[in-house]
Amino acid sequence: MKTLQTMLASAIVVTATLAAPFAAAHASLKSSDPAANAVLAVAPKVIALTFNEKVEQAFSSITLTDAGGQVVAGADKTKATVDEANPAILRLVLPQLPAGSYTVGWAVAGHDGHRRKGDFTFTVK
Repeated sequence: MKTLQTMLASAIVVTATLAAPFAAAHASLKSSDPAANAVLAVAPKVIALTFNEKVEQAFSSITLTDAGGQVVAGADKTKATVDEANPAILRLVLPQLPAGSYTVGWAVAGHDGHRRKGDFTFTVK
């Protein structure tokens, strides 16, 4: 009986150890174009965010606000889309942006269903 209990306890420990990385895995931002804190001579036409795992289209978004905190006109009429070739990339097509500072806000859900949010700024000269 003691051997059975030891084997069961060992199996539980091994299972918990192997499952831990999967439980902690959430979509996180790996890179962005434009990059965070970038100062650009030319306004971008698209915001592209690359995550460490595929993101779910229905639960993912990008918003662009100006220095006054207002959603940029034109960017509010377009939805962010997941790249068909690489579902870890989320893109938002932008209107023509004048010079100024902008904040990119993003929210995504990965395969585990957990929603993550973040933001960063960039400037157009």
